[in-house]
Amino acid sequence: MPGTVRATVRYNLPDLSIRPEDRGLFSGPAHTYGEDVEVDLYDPATAPEIVQGPEGLDIQGFTYVKHRSALDADEWLMGNNVEETYVPEVQELVRQVTGAKKVVVNHLGIRKRLAANNNDPTFYRKKGDKHDEAVKKLTEQDAPWVNGRQDAGLEPARFAHCDYTLRGLKRTARYCRKDITAAAQEALDAEDNNTEPKRYAAYSIWRPIKPVQRDPLAVADWRTTSIDTFQPIEYRATSNVLESGEYMLEQLTQTPKAKESGQRWYCKPNQTPDDVLILKFADTASERDTQMSALCAHCSPVLHGVDDDVEPRMSVEARVMAFW
Repeated sequence: MPGTVRATVRYNLPDLSIRPEDRGLFSGPAHTYGEDVEVDLYDPATAPEIVQGPEGLDIQGFTYVKHRSALDADEWLMGNNVEETYVPEVQELVRQVTGAKKVVVNHLGIRKRLAANNNDPTFYRKKGDKHDEAVKKLTEQDAPWVNGRQDAGLEPARFAHCDYTLRGLKRTARYCRKDITAAAQEALDAEDNNTEPKRYAAYSIWRPIKPVQRDPLAVADWRTTSIDTFQPIEYRATSNVLESGEYMLEQLTQTPKAKESGQRWYCKPNQTPDDVLILKFADTASERDTQMSALCAHCSPVLHGVDDDVEPRMSVEARVMAFW
């Protein structure tokens, strides 16, 4: 994938007729309309407008860093390697890159399937189905936030989106897990007492488990992204803070309005397991600093010229909460 390559990004119009209360846990809605748009994917290492290193995270909303995990490709699905080895690695990496005082892994997913359900715009997971029940059982385990290891794995997401809104970030800090709420307590007290705000943010730490041959993760420059091209959607998420065991998380789906917005997409060619992508979901600092990146739209586009028989992409994503 040398230089600039062509790819297809999908923009969706979500179907909001099905209430989030009637969809499965962590399930977004079906879509009334979707549009596949051909885009150029620029190499972030050679694009002169991209700021390299940690500073890029708060300018364009993403950055790539070199980091080698202690886990080899065949060790990710074994035992408790993810919890015991990779989670501490990620937390330390985010502390080093962002300067945050506290970092907590919120969710970790392993993807190793083709994007089959992405081709059906009417697909959504229903409350009470097998997937919903499986997710509920995961919440009873020691690490309920680890997904994709116990089954056939998660799928790449074709459509452009961002996994949290600012409201979703704040709800997660309060309602997701007791350890997150404890880490967020100083910031939550400041919000409740209307005193000097404390910064916190959510990020995705995205690493290939094997070199990427198809379905890479592409990211959009925040400076070229129009916030009015997004539609917020709610979905059910698990909670061990609330008595109900659930709270409503909120994310953003990018609609077909984005195809005329001049948004620029980037993707690292031949990404290896040591090429870690960090992208921003939401950041309370963006409420006060207009120069601060607020989020990073992202998706797994279809690369042109890649054969259907190429091995599915295998990757691990850790979603983290960072507190300053």
